[in-house]
Amino acid sequence: MKQRVVIAIALACNPQLLIADEPTTALDVTIQAQILSLIRDLIKKYGTSTVLITHDLGLVTEICDKVAIMYAGRIVEMGDMEAVYENTGHPYTRGLFGSLPNLSVKVHRLNPIEGFMPDPTDLPGGCAFHPRCPNKIPECEIRPPAYREVGPGHFVRCILCE
Repeated sequence: MKQRVVIAIALACNPQLLIADEPTTALDVTIQAQILSLIRDLIKKYGTSTVLITHDLGLVTEICDKVAIMYAGRIVEMGDMEAVYENTGHPYTRGLFGSLPNLSVKVHRLNPIEGFMPDPTDLPGGCAFHPRCPNKIPECEIRPPAYREVGPGHFVRCILCE
């Protein structure tokens, strides 16, 4: 109920930018659908730009036009939702989408990303994802990767894409 009140207050002034940080977390499915409908209506009716911060990849694929995937506080991949989803360039993005349950395929367990998140106060050298990366090469431990455009408006921060 509190989330709905806060969202209603935020929407009352027809903002040009809405920053929604986990807007559907801890809500039942019915309320989640209502919140998503409100956000969609706001975007459609008023042209409101929305920054959606979430761990819910289903929500991202359903509502977002553009996406930025972050790991250890850095954007590792960004672009049009469809391009990122269909042509993932960063191993972390591949791991995220690969860990989603797929109801059309019978599996006995999900595929988690191996390893643990690094301590944000003591990130590893080079690419922060390299300790968990299944594709790492020695250079990944030495230098941080640069952004590389891998498709129109689709950027990846990975040495393997340079």
